[in-house]
Amino acid sequence: MPLLKFLPLLLMLAAEAARAELACGDLLATLKEKPAYLVYQGCKQEMALQDQPYVARYLIEGRHAQQAEQYLRRNYGLPPLKRYCCMWDSSPHFWRDRRTGIGYVLVMASGETLVRTREAWPKIDDFELKVSAYASDP
Repeated sequence: MPLLKFLPLLLMLAAEAARAELACGDLLATLKEKPAYLVYQGCKQEMALQDQPYVARYLIEGRHAQQAEQYLRRNYGLPPLKRYCCMWDSSPHFWRDRRTGIGYVLVMASGETLVRTREAWPKIDDFELKVSAYASDP
């Protein structure tokens, strides 16, 4: 029983140690094996945003967009992309890494396009995936 009173402190220390792992870089590659069609473009810490997240950007060729959407849905729960006005976009999706406790927000979108069906996604040059990592909840 004496150890149980220290359990909350130990869990808090473990969570802080896991959060210390957070750094800018290819965030998806650090989480799981990342498919080659998710092309890492770079990462920077967004100091002007609340909680100053690390934001990694990825480029996805239109011909791989459906594969990428399926991968992100299966592994991170990203909602399906929908057409809004003149682009394809997922709503921002929060996902937490159970191993580290780090929270991530994922968003996948195309630029402006006339493409109106998923089957025509290969006609879109590329999509962008933005992954934001937060040391504390956004």
